[in-house]
Amino acid sequence: MKKGLLLVLLILFAVFATSCTKPKGYNYNFYDYMDTFISISLFAENDEQANQYKSDIENIYRKYHELSNNYAPLSVNSGYKENLFSINGRIQETIEIDRELFELLKRAEEIKELTNGYFDISIGKMVDIWKDVILNDVDHYMHNEIPEAVFSKILEDLEKIDVVEEPFVLTETDGKYYIRLTHEDVKLDLGALSKGYATQLVYDYLIEEGVEYFSITAGSSSISVAQNYNRNTRLYHVSLANPVAPTGVYGMIYVKNVAINTSGNFEQYALYQGLRYHHVISPKTKMPAHYYHTVTVIGSDAGLLDALSTALFSMPVAEFDSFLTSLQATSNLEVIRFNYDETVTSFLKDTVFEEYDR
Repeated sequence: MKKGLLLVLLILFAVFATSCTKPKGYNYNFYDYMDTFISISLFAENDEQANQYKSDIENIYRKYHELSNNYAPLSVNSGYKENLFSINGRIQETIEIDRELFELLKRAEEIKELTNGYFDISIGKMVDIWKDVILNDVDHYMHNEIPEAVFSKILEDLEKIDVVEEPFVLTETDGKYYIRLTHEDVKLDLGALSKGYATQLVYDYLIEEGVEYFSITAGSSSISVAQNYNRNTRLYHVSLANPVAPTGVYGMIYVKNVAINTSGNFEQYALYQGLRYHHVISPKTKMPAHYYHTVTVIGSDAGLLDALSTALFSMPVAEFDSFLTSLQATSNLEVIRFNYDETVTSFLKDTVFEEYDR
């Protein structure tokens, strides 16, 4: 009996000791995908396992960077059929594409319908016009007044571009996938969806692999987190940057097992008559909107949040509130909005938000 008891105790102690072994933390950074800095922090049992995670994660980001790239051709030996760069400009041509790009484009159209047209990936030509002013002429206009003549030319150029009701057609035949652009004013730009979409695939992959503790930071606007190993609450403390005082923060949220995405006007913009002009463009007006400085969205799907924060940013206040009220009735979506008048409005269910004095 004593030997049996001792054996049981030894086995229980071994199991307990194994379960209490602290996993090892790993940090991986990627600089070549989605035109942003991507950082992954995770805990794994050993180096071999962690390196496999790194390889698989990088492959996901590489794939969607290649497919959604609209300014450079596919890499040599990429193995993919087409990307946005090779598709744009080929009007009324039926082009075979990879299933992954087909599904991403299909998702974009679903979100366009969900947002009543405020999310539209076909307005790349309009986005380019504003980016040219904000980014290419940064030394002249960044945080300074756009000259009257330049602003007038922007409006003239925008007037020549139509917003197309059905910009492209997706078809599937015998297990093959196709796209056809319908109008010369269409230029596809997945910059407000592909990063979040890929990040959600990475998140799902890690969960499927049984990883409990990790965070994904994709640029300054997108974070997805599981649980925080280093806190007893398992919560991550995420600060919200103050868009009118970029060196500070206006609040903190306490979260786990969620995605967070922010659209804002404070990192890259130029001024005209005191208003910030940025590259989040409304398909309704062809212009940057001036209702909010930032819109932060919290939920379970990083791809959807990426697109929704873009769409919401262009919605007038009444339409924003009505749309969000309707959406929250069927989802756990939450929003914190930093308005243009520097007030803060929150639409929260479960997330704890601590607003700081300013």
